[in-house]
Amino acid sequence: MMRASLSRLSFSRFVLGALPLLFASTGTFAQDGEEDKPFDRTPVSCVRVTSIDKTEAVDDQNILFHMRGDTVYRNHLPMRCPRLEHENRIAYQVFGGRLCDSDTITVLEESVFGLQNGFTCGLGDFVPLSPEEVEDLRKKEDDLPGGEDGFETEAVDLKKSREPAGDEQPEADDNSDASAADE
Repeated sequence: MMRASLSRLSFSRFVLGALPLLFASTGTFAQDGEEDKPFDRTPVSCVRVTSIDKTEAVDDQNILFHMRGDTVYRNHLPMRCPRLEHENRIAYQVFGGRLCDSDTITVLEESVFGLQNGFTCGLGDFVPLSPEEVEDLRKKEDDLPGGEDGFETEAVDLKKSREPAGDEQPEADDNSDASAADE
């Protein structure tokens, strides 16, 4: 009888000793499961202005809103906003402390007289981006040929005479036409 009590006591100690390990491993699985959860890309229509840390114009139609903490929202404007990427400075008026998809932004352009209002453009939805998506967006921007706008340019000398292509006729002088008519 004594033997049975000892084995039960040993088993009880084993179970009590193993319970914390069981709970700890369950917590680890829960954390691993959170990593497998898909990123919540549900757009929001407004952000609190006091939560905006900085803004970054990716191009003339996309602005990244870096919020305090790690959240980044991409706002895809309904239409291109000229000079947005080049100037990378915006101003906005808010009511109720929130910037919403129904609001507008104004590009602030630098001039010899200081900053002046440029184009005013409407905002779109604020879509959350994962850190990987932010990096991919920046990488795509950096990979564009020819710099920030994606166009390669080349200097051209306009003073050089243009040689006609194979199917084009050379332009005739007014004088050559007159001399041919006289003959």
